[in-house]
Amino acid sequence: MRDAALLKSAFQIKADYLRDVYREVEEINPCDYGIQLTRSFRALKIWLSLQAFGLAAFRQAITRGFELAELAERKLRARKGWEILSPAQMATVCFRFGKSDELQTQLVDAMMTDGYALLTSTELRGAVSLRWCTINPRTTEADIVGTVDRLDKLARQSR
Repeated sequence: MRDAALLKSAFQIKADYLRDVYREVEEINPCDYGIQLTRSFRALKIWLSLQAFGLAAFRQAITRGFELAELAERKLRARKGWEILSPAQMATVCFRFGKSDELQTQLVDAMMTDGYALLTSTELRGAVSLRWCTINPRTTEADIVGTVDRLDKLARQSR
């Protein structure tokens, strides 16, 4: 391929929920360069997982993720300055602190540096929002509370 930019534009996905992926333009994301790098043989992985763990384990894990997102939403609503932009659904909650879009990006970076939990950002109705997905089966209620505590502290320090 003579024009790598043309190849990249054919396969690159720039959805709002992936905004953190594309903030660092010097990073190479292999899935941007070909359809074969974006699709794997997922059916076998799912089939083997269902055989090994059973359908009930998957149901329980998904329900647990949904419950943790609802807990995160409740904890954020209880703190002054936090706004829920999209209520907890499908184990994801979107929220922000204050009105500054730049602050939301700073909070993503601060949490990344802190290393305690991973948050990403997205854009909802023209505003940058923090996005929290709680589907990891190892996440506990204490992890949710600890993340809200750290995030709240970082937000208030950054103002």
